[in-house]
Amino acid sequence: MLPVVRRNSWMVPNFDDQFGRMRNEFESIFDRFFGQDGASLSSGWSGLPIAAWEDDDHFFVEAELPGVSEPDVDVTVHNGMLFIRGERRPPEGRNYLYNNRLYGRFERVITLPATVDPDAVKAELSGGLLRIELAKSPEAKPKKISLQAK
Repeated sequence: MLPVVRRNSWMVPNFDDQFGRMRNEFESIFDRFFGQDGASLSSGWSGLPIAAWEDDDHFFVEAELPGVSEPDVDVTVHNGMLFIRGERRPPEGRNYLYNNRLYGRFERVITLPATVDPDAVKAELSGGLLRIELAKSPEAKPKKISLQAK
């Protein structure tokens, strides 16, 4: 059985008013971009979901990469930027009846808030989650200054 794709019918189309024409134009743009079945026609995907946080010694970045294998991911640190690049490839030999997954090349660039030690970067891909640990360089770590009383 094929899935049914429905659009919200929050507004009844009326070709004689501005809102009806605008709604039809948006639907036309949607159909040209995503196709009639809702599958993307673009060769790449964007919007790579990430989370980033820090502690005193490290920056951490996690990126959701379901269906991406380790050889298809490239992590680079250069000039205070973290680059996550790769490609999600569709499985071969499938004859899809419906496919709403996005495939193709992706790239996410994150400006790091302080300098990191490029030799101490660790990256691990497990279960579709890429976890990157970036050690802060000594000059980026907070330093406690001791006070001397007189």
